[in-house]
Order: sequence, then structure tokens, then C-alpha cells
Amino acid sequence: MHSSTKGQAKSSQQKEVSKEWKLEPEHEFRFEIDFGTTVKLKLISGTAEIFGTEIGIGHEYEFSGRKVAIFTWHGICSVEYVANETPMTSYLNMHIALEQCREEAKSKSEKGPRVMIVGPEDVGKTSLCKLLLSYALRHGRQPIFVNLDSNEGSITMPGTLTATPVNHIIDVEEGFGSSATTAPSFSSSYMPMVFYYGYSDPSDNVKLYKVLTKKLASNVYRRLVEDEIAKASGIVIDTSGLIDSTGYEIIQHCVDVFDVNIIIVLGHERLYSDMARLYKERSGVNVVKLSKSGGVVDRDNAFRRQMQMRKIREYFYGSLAPSSALPIGIDRKVSETQLVKVEPDDDTLLHSILAISSANNSEEHSLLESSIIGSNVDTGKQKMTILSPSPGRLPKQYLIMGSYKWMES
Repeated sequence: MHSSTKGQAKSSQQKEVSKEWKLEPEHEFRFEIDFGTTVKLKLISGTAEIFGTEIGIGHEYEFSGRKVAIFTWHGICSVEYVANETPMTSYLNMHIALEQCREEAKSKSEKGPRVMIVGPEDVGKTSLCKLLLSYALRHGRQPIFVNLDSNEGSITMPGTLTATPVNHIIDVEEGFGSSATTAPSFSSSYMPMVFYYGYSDPSDNVKLYKVLTKKLASNVYRRLVEDEIAKASGIVIDTSGLIDSTGYEIIQHCVDVFDVNIIIVLGHERLYSDMARLYKERSGVNVVKLSKSGGVVDRDNAFRRQMQMRKIREYFYGSLAPSSALPIGIDRKVSETQLVKVEPDDDTLLHSILAISSANNSEEHSLLESSIIGSNVDTGKQKMTILSPSPGRLPKQYLIMGSYKWMES
């Protein structure tokens, strides 16, 4: 059995180009698309999947500013190079092991596997999360996906720490994001629980990061208690690429608060060795090493910034601050989790990303540990023009500012 994929890229200066690729079983087709360039992909025959989500025959998928790998167990086709050396078999074996854990948990009415994927930047952690979640869905599971990588914003937008029940197929073109802001409640498909951290790196404010991850974990476990299907399905946790001493501290903190029992180390021998040593004497925590895909590529800072800006735009349209931004007279004497009141003026709030807190009072712990709704703010004379993904009046009166800025272009 085989299948074919047609890729088409066009711009104002070049004609539409079509290519057809034929893949053998257990081969992978990989392609990279720059921002501003569009590739259209169509499966002509056979079966294929993107990060565990099956694609349909005859349906045209569109990608831009993405790095994509298409895999076939039986045979498939696509655009730019074909690879026969792929770790997909080991990823499938990992899924099978997790399924066995879920079956056992279901029979005993216990919590399913709590999986945390760690590794440096650009080894495919988020892609592996998508794959494991998609495979779990195809077996009737409803795991909870936890995103602790505030630099990526795979569920909502950068600067947030999120958790969402995954009970619907992950969109091939948009990933998690397209549905994350439209569902009515946390119990519904994709509606995330969101805490606003406000920075791209956990090391920017470690104390606040720990406070929020602990609060997020308590919310996740409350859902596991309430939902038997989610309880047996377990959780899959994506992490940042921070693997220095601070990163190790954060990893151990997250293992504790989320009661992680399986640590998957992706693409880094030393990190695997260190994690295996740290948890050698701790019963109930297994450390597993998996290879990164050969299709994973390094992303430079410019590409990352473009990704962040696109995620912020998608969040609004559907598809503590640094010293320079602090109010006059405020210096670094404030603690990492101390709130600072900001007067609304053009210099401070212009183009800021503000989280609309769900808190009902201005007490510091209530504001910091509240889930958020989300907004972007642009100030005018005595007025605030607010761009929000949710229509209507502001549901709450407290806004939280981090370091993220976004100017619509």
C-alpha cells in the first residue's frame, strides 16, 4: 500500500509548484516552511499521520511557518525529503506501555500514568506530547495535557502555564490553539485552565513559576478526582528546554507537585543519566530515554519570535515586568511574587499583554493564583482600548501585566 502527497508553494513572484511523493511503510516525510510561504498538502491514497493525528484522503491541508513530519505505518506521501531512520517505533512502544498503565489504573480505580517529557530546546518535546495524546485519544482515552513551557504557548499564548482535557482530535493544521479559546468551560473540549506567568523563561522568576505550577497541579488533580475517564487516562506534561541547575530544580519541583511517575528524557544523554541517578532510590518514578527525531531542527531567535507573535495573534483573533518596564520609583527590591500597582499610562501599558484575573478581590495571593481569561491592551487618552478573544463587557476588574508586548501589524 502506498499514498502520495502533493505540496504546493506559491508567492507573488513564482508560479504554483506541485510535487508528488511516494513513501514506503514506516518512512517519514519531513518539510519546513518559512513564514510568508504556504504549502498545501494532500493525501492521495493510503494512510498517514502528523504527530499521531491521521490525515484524510483528498483533504487539502495548509501550512505556513511550520516544521512538519508526516509518517506512515503502511505507506504515505508528501513534500521535501523522505527519511527511513525514524524513532516512531520506539514512540509507539512508549504509547503501548502507557496504555498498559491505563488499563491497570482503570481496573484498580487508580490514577493513570503521569508523564513528563524533559529535554533541551528543539528536540521535539511538544511533538511527542501531541503524538502520545493523539494515540491515547484513538484508544478512547481523555488525558489532560499540561503545558509548562511559557515560551511556546502551545495551548493559548506565550507567557502562560496551562492544562486542558484532550477529548477531541488535535487539529493537524492549528494544533491545540484554534479551539482553546472557544470552548465554554474547563470540562469541555480543549477549554484550558490558564495561569499567567508573564515571562518566556522559568528562570526569569523561579518563585512565581513554582507558585503557579503548584496551583495548576492542584486544579488538575481536582479534575482527576471528579472524572473517572480522565483519572485513568492520566496526564502528559510538556516542559521548557531549561536543563541547567535552575532547570533541574524546576524539573524536580514539577515531578513533586504533579506526582509524576514517568519521566521521558528526549535526546540528551547527560540529562537522562542525571535524572536516572536522582530518582534511582525513589520508588514509583521511572526514567525512560527516547531518541529525538532526525527531522527536529534548531530554531533561531528570529523564528521563535515570529512564532510567539503568531500565537498571540491567533489567540486574539481565533486562528513581574523587566526593570525597563517597571513604574518610576520601583526597583528590584520587590519580591518575585509581589504585585506592583501600575498606573495606566501610554508608556507603561501600550501594547502590553494583560491577563484578566478571575479573582474577586485584590488580595495578592488571590490575584497571583487565579486563572486568567486574557486580553491585549492599547491605551488612549483616559481610555483603554482592549482587544479580547471573548466579546462583551470585562467579566472582572483586575488585570495582570507581565513582560510580553504585542503590536498588531
